[in-house]
Amino acid sequence: MIAKFATAITLVVATPAMAAPVCGTTSRIAELQRAWADPHGSLLIASHRGGHLKAPENSLAAIDEAVAAGADAVETDVQVSADGVPFILHDQKLDRTTDGTGRAADKTYAELRKLRLKGSDLPPPTLLEFLTRTCGRVLVDLDMKTDRFAPVIAVIQELGMIDQVMLFDADSDLLRAARAIEPKLQVMTRFTAKVKLDELNRGLAPVRIVHADPESLDPASRDAIRQVPARIWENALGELDMLMVANAPKACPLLKSMLDLGVNAIQTDRPALLREYLRKCA
Repeated sequence: MIAKFATAITLVVATPAMAAPVCGTTSRIAELQRAWADPHGSLLIASHRGGHLKAPENSLAAIDEAVAAGADAVETDVQVSADGVPFILHDQKLDRTTDGTGRAADKTYAELRKLRLKGSDLPPPTLLEFLTRTCGRVLVDLDMKTDRFAPVIAVIQELGMIDQVMLFDADSDLLRAARAIEPKLQVMTRFTAKVKLDELNRGLAPVRIVHADPESLDPASRDAIRQVPARIWENALGELDMLMVANAPKACPLLKSMLDLGVNAIQTDRPALLREYLRKCA
């Protein structure tokens, strides 16, 4: 996989004909960066695919919904077009979320611009457009749906947003290759009980955050993560989100069990409701 990735480093990024602004640091971003840098700090909330319950998922409008809901970070998914332009879309195929068909990454930039997101009159945003919208407002977790990291990193660098964007991939070898391009790149690794944490994070220091599941967070693993030190990211997607929506009695015990495991970054489809439950269950 590394050999395949190495060819991507030499790619010339096909940039749309638009001038990229340079993103500055706002007081809000400075506050979030201080929190992010503290592995034992207060809980951070990430909005899954933006505020996709009120706007098309991974759209520019979804960013606005996530910010309005009080999210600290927006999680989104990035791919790269056939001619090298990073764009935002979750699925490998276009069918579910756009009026197009076929594999998204097989389309050129021009072909993608002709598509429309379902529920919108706009195409899937480019990474440049997406980050321009988040700039100074909210942190970004980029879930890599491609192994072509070089064009993605080039956009982040162009905008001056290395300290506002984090890359996530379950393959630590790819993250190591990405760090070879940009040593200051923030990354999140995927921890499971099957892989030792020191091997997972080898060559990636500093790792500020580790994506883990409850079954992998035994006492020894939690201690190892604290020693890194790193935040623990877990998903509320599914069970906890549904329990909160239903105002079920089990919601608070489940949330407390996550926090007792040391989780201090939670991804949710309902950031405002999660924040309400954090107060309610305290």
